[in-house]
Amino acid sequence: MRRKNIFLIAVLTGLCFAADEASAQGYFSAGLGAGGSAGTYSMTVEAGITEVEIGSKKYLIGAGIPIIPHGYDNVPSDTFESPCPHNEYVILGQENDGTELGIYGKMGGEVKKYPGMYASLLLGFTRGTEIEVSESLATRQHYEQSSDKNVYWMYGLGVSYFTEIFDDDWRICFQLDIDNRRGITGAAGFHW
Repeated sequence: MRRKNIFLIAVLTGLCFAADEASAQGYFSAGLGAGGSAGTYSMTVEAGITEVEIGSKKYLIGAGIPIIPHGYDNVPSDTFESPCPHNEYVILGQENDGTELGIYGKMGGEVKKYPGMYASLLLGFTRGTEIEVSESLATRQHYEQSSDKNVYWMYGLGVSYFTEIFDDDWRICFQLDIDNRRGITGAAGFHW
């Protein structure tokens, strides 16, 4: 898992600094979101390049890391990390446990009428742990009946706006994404 994280950070860093000054601009943003099927808030870090010219059109290419902290308090604190030792139990439900991490790619085109604004599509996945909690009918103790690592697909739309303020001293960006897993996510950052 550690090698995957290091590789992911290296790819995002390379994507940020791969932008050639003459033809493209790199960007970095961070944001928060809520309202998706994950059922909790999310944090996102994204990097990429804009003003990639193909023919007469400009494109945005980016990648992001969604971080969805479900916490460790969704499962009762007295839960044993093993299945119920007998057959007299009831399933209380399934709970997400820990932090859900993932990766997504984003690609979009500049809205011709509004320079600096990009409409984009995003596609990716997250991975997290889902625990099935049971309760013993005899002792009322809780058990981790099963634990699965699940992959959740992520897809959605986004709008990004890149601008310069204070006589080109500050080059900032604003992003709004809507997807099935994170819900609505707003982000702000900078570009160069």
